[in-house]
Amino acid sequence: MEFSASLIMVPAFKKGHNANLSENCKYFNTKLAKVWIKSEHCIGLLKSRFQCLQVHRRVIQSKHDLDVILQMTMCACIMHNLLIDHAILQDWMVNSLIFGLKFAPFYT
Repeated sequence: MEFSASLIMVPAFKKGHNANLSENCKYFNTKLAKVWIKSEHCIGLLKSRFQCLQVHRRVIQSKHDLDVILQMTMCACIMHNLLIDHAILQDWMVNSLIFGLKFAPFYT
């Protein structure tokens, strides 16, 4: 799947059938990949800390679905920033694993 450039999308340069990428294009793709990896790590961190974000694997079927996911993600970012200096207690993690506690999503 290919994406075209827009105000919110920056696609990588693609190599043509009989052409190689210029050094500038390779450099850009490398920098773009590093940003992409960092954003994936941030999403992973949020999903590991806030289990309600795990339900985002479902298919987005409407604008409402997307709005709910964006709102929950924004809330998780705010909560993460508020709690950034507070480590998750080890016994809390152990208890949640022992008792099988799961965080239910707060929407249906």
